[in-house]
Amino acid sequence: MYRELILVPGHAVWNLRGDPLDDASWHLKPYQNSEPRYFVEHIRAGVELAAERPEALLLFSGAATERAAGTVSEALSYLRIAEWYEWWGRAEVGQRTALEELALDSFLNVLYGLHRYRQAAGEWPERVTVCGWGFKGRRIGVLHRQALQWTRPFEYVGVNEPPNLDEVRTREERTCAEFEADPWGEREPIAGKRVARRPAGYEVPAGWHGTGWTKESGR
Repeated sequence: MYRELILVPGHAVWNLRGDPLDDASWHLKPYQNSEPRYFVEHIRAGVELAAERPEALLLFSGAATERAAGTVSEALSYLRIAEWYEWWGRAEVGQRTALEELALDSFLNVLYGLHRYRQAAGEWPERVTVCGWGFKGRRIGVLHRQALQWTRPFEYVGVNEPPNLDEVRTREERTCAEFEADPWGEREPIAGKRVARRPAGYEVPAGWHGTGWTKESGR
């Protein structure tokens, strides 16, 4: 039924009721001010790309990373935003959309996204496309792909850039260096960041982050 995974990683949690373009309706980090409209563009890009590719599964990825938002995940809030905008006239995409609600960072967006796709489709995707921040292209499209030893087609679509790009690039260089030293994020500081983002009762299904992944056949 499906052949491609279109993945939209979450970055924050919307409150499910206010204007999605209004900062006040989101649970934002201080450095994310004025970014919601860019998040909405990521969602729209994923929807429109999925509409062009009828054999693709659209997946919104991201855990319930904000205590103030309770059990509402980044992934769920992204889905609700697509519904708010009535899928930008592409309502059929809603029938081919799923959620991945465990990822705590970009590497886990990809890893758990692949597992969620396999759970839905019964096999690994023939192609992966990720839609997100332009500045994350190297981290996700190169470093994470290499860490997972993914050899099938993998495209990263840089939808836009945040307004404070110079500041972000400095932070991104540091993050990429951390993943280069620890590709799966099993040690500090990446592991510590994940712990800080975990919601209450957080539990990952067995087998979703084991070393057996790199030995899987058919990639």
